[in-house]
Amino acid sequence: MTWVLLAANIAVAGFFMGRSHWPSSGADQTAPMNVDRLSLRSQAGTPSNEVPPSRAEEAKALCVEWRGLNKDEFALVREQLKALAGERVMSFTEVPLNMRHWVIFPPLPSPESAEAKLKELVAAGLKDAFVVKDEAWRNAISLGLYANAESAQRRVSEVEALGVLGTRVELQARQGTDYYFVIRSEDLDALKSLSGIKQAYPNSQQSRVACPS
Repeated sequence: MTWVLLAANIAVAGFFMGRSHWPSSGADQTAPMNVDRLSLRSQAGTPSNEVPPSRAEEAKALCVEWRGLNKDEFALVREQLKALAGERVMSFTEVPLNMRHWVIFPPLPSPESAEAKLKELVAAGLKDAFVVKDEAWRNAISLGLYANAESAQRRVSEVEALGVLGTRVELQARQGTDYYFVIRSEDLDALKSLSGIKQAYPNSQQSRVACPS
């Protein structure tokens, strides 16, 4: 009996010792599948690197030129545009049809300093120069009005050749010239409303243009 019990114990011990070397069961083999599933879920939740496009671009300004108004009409339209600009996001400028190029030495602090500077310029050999008395350019020294930029630049070069630096060219409206309007807005409806105003001025013309920079 003793030998039978001893043999049984040895058999049971051998069973448990050999179990650790058996192939994995079906339950163990399914573990990698669960790992793959978790990996796929993780990738699906990762944010994309693509940046979504902007929903709206910055609004661009639009401009309309209004030409062909006589002086009386121009004054009336100016008041109408002022009223419209008070109601809409809109602005307008008055542009002269004919311009001149004015070569000047910038305004000096006082009439005395302007006269002293003029004497220096005359002594240097400059001709046709005078001190400006008008309020906007008081105490500047006028060096000539020219029809185009090329003529004005030749005058600047002539003055600089005499050693006089610091002159500049200003655009001035020619005396008696007509004007036209440039109306600017980012609101297309505001510009469309100009057509209604124009009906009272059939000889004028409105046209879409690129806005001045």
